[in-house]
Amino acid sequence: MEKIFYPKSLVVVGVSDKADNLARNIANNLLLFGYQGEMYLLGRQAGRTLDHPIYTSVDELPPNLDLAVILTPAATVPGLLDDLGKRGVRYAVIETAGFSEFSEEGAKLEREIGQIAQKWGMRIVGPNCVGIINTESGICTIFVHTEPSEMMPGRTSLMSQSGGVVLTCTDMMTACGLGVAKTVSVGNKLDLKESDYLKYFLQDNATDIIMLYLESINAGRELVELAGKSQKPVIVYKSNTGQASAQIAQSHTAALANDERVVNAAFAQFGITRAYTFRQMMTFGKGFSLPPVRGNRLAVFSRSGGHAIISVDCASEFGFILPPYPDELIEIAKPFFRVNVIERINPLDLGTVFNFDSYPLLIEEAMKIMQPDAVLLIFNYRRETIPKAREVAERLKALSLHYQIPVALVYFTEMDEIAYLEKNLGFPVFPEVYEAVQALAASRDHYFRLKRREAFISEATDLTIPANAATKARNVLKNVRNREVSIDQAMQICEDYGLSVAPWAKVSNADQAAQEAGQIGYPVVVKVAASGATHKTDVGGVALDIKNEGELRKAIEQMQQRLGPSSGFLIQKMVYGGREVILGGKRDPSFGPLILFGLGGIYAEVFSDVTIRLVPVAKGEVEEMLDELRGAKLLKGVRGQPSADHQALVEMLLKLSRLMEELDEITEIDLNPVLVFEHGAQIVDARIILRD
Repeated sequence: MEKIFYPKSLVVVGVSDKADNLARNIANNLLLFGYQGEMYLLGRQAGRTLDHPIYTSVDELPPNLDLAVILTPAATVPGLLDDLGKRGVRYAVIETAGFSEFSEEGAKLEREIGQIAQKWGMRIVGPNCVGIINTESGICTIFVHTEPSEMMPGRTSLMSQSGGVVLTCTDMMTACGLGVAKTVSVGNKLDLKESDYLKYFLQDNATDIIMLYLESINAGRELVELAGKSQKPVIVYKSNTGQASAQIAQSHTAALANDERVVNAAFAQFGITRAYTFRQMMTFGKGFSLPPVRGNRLAVFSRSGGHAIISVDCASEFGFILPPYPDELIEIAKPFFRVNVIERINPLDLGTVFNFDSYPLLIEEAMKIMQPDAVLLIFNYRRETIPKAREVAERLKALSLHYQIPVALVYFTEMDEIAYLEKNLGFPVFPEVYEAVQALAASRDHYFRLKRREAFISEATDLTIPANAATKARNVLKNVRNREVSIDQAMQICEDYGLSVAPWAKVSNADQAAQEAGQIGYPVVVKVAASGATHKTDVGGVALDIKNEGELRKAIEQMQQRLGPSSGFLIQKMVYGGREVILGGKRDPSFGPLILFGLGGIYAEVFSDVTIRLVPVAKGEVEEMLDELRGAKLLKGVRGQPSADHQALVEMLLKLSRLMEELDEITEIDLNPVLVFEHGAQIVDARIILRD
């Protein structure tokens, strides 16, 4: 990847001396941005442009150039790439469009490019992209004219599936003061994928903050695991969300764990910050450019009582607490106020303080005395105060860096002054109180999540699962004839992994049913055992609360009349009481195996109250799952009800995690309902779907 972002030699392919030639724009941008390496130009007609000769044959180029940047008609790319590979080029940025995104003929060309790249051991950026930018090495392969003044150097790197988004984000990154370290437009991702670029940015010494714009996620598991191993913040704007609900699955697990929920859960689990707008990306980026927020204690200073009230609302929304200011700080502040009465409340209203030199002094004293996790200054002022306001900003920047306590500056003044500060201060300035607090919260949540995950991983998980669980389960799966496992086979697999199941037996006829029911003990439940009977209740395949043999025989006879010949029945102990919950597992095509937990019964249908984790999970992560539900209080006991067995649920979810981790034959498992009691929990019904 270094040869892509730091090439010592390169060739731009497709250049002519015409002013509107796009490849010529690429070469011109490289010169404008100060690229110091060897640059060669290749085109169809010999000539000269930008004080460089235009070669017409790959054979005229020096061998073993580091990088080729190609912008020629799609049909010409395979031949050019093959010639470049033969000449020793091992890295190429293909900006040409008209491949798999355009037509089947284009897709064939793209496959041919892939074969040629594989033949020469060549790595490809694109095709169908605007290429790369590296402000450190003077690389800018954008094919529209770009001035260096339009792109301020910084320490934030961006990967985008859209070239247009690169241009939008670099403008915004420059305008808000973050600046640009590197960008890459990945296009069709023929070769290099999101995770490849993320891995590079995480190791890159010139990058502190990483932003990704993604329309699809091909290797989600690798992406989040990479992010979770680094302290660098990763901000992802994931679009194309409407497809998540396009296909409704039959089971609760598949319906509840749709794509968007999986994305959100995976990002949160591994410390990725998700943005929903470009402005939000910039807001979070500014928050991460401050020293990290390590807790919830926020100190607020405001020149306006109204803005102070807004800050209280925002702090509450994002989970910050506002500790009262100590007497020691109030005594220091008194001489600067024009009135003698100062309330010790936080926020501190500086409305009567016109000595602006006192702002840094008071904030520094607050840092030393209170050691808050973050400071918020809301400063509204007019044009005549601009010089002093700039001085205050510079002093607070120095204090923030010295004490390693983030100071979020919210400046309310004329827009051109805000724009000046954002671009020139070298320290974030926020245009709204809400955005400042949101940025601080993103920083806090990111570092908190990483710290928690490290603690979870280091914990020992004491879990009793039979050593041969996977072997026994696979022996059951050998006898499965359909993708959907029969209920008795599903129950057996659960038991193999130590999951508690309500007592059951598989029978073929009414006589066997009567015998087994006598051993299990009435009342019992009868269920059709055939695979494919997904919603057994809907088709009359379940009879509840059967109290004696007569009722049992009658129920089986009625099912046979309604449903025809059956492959058998499940006789199960009728279980009363308890709280209904759902446990599920799914194998996501991008993120791999995951588990799901939610409230059952009407809560599943009405509230879709679920929480998700990728597996394997640690005990601490499972305990978080139980606490995350909106209806968590229902499990803890309300109005005199005993609490549900927390430990039993934790153990069940850990065992389910192990099952999903080990049995890659299973694409989906739905344990619904599971009844949780004051002591213990039991699975009442189970459904398992195997991969194709």
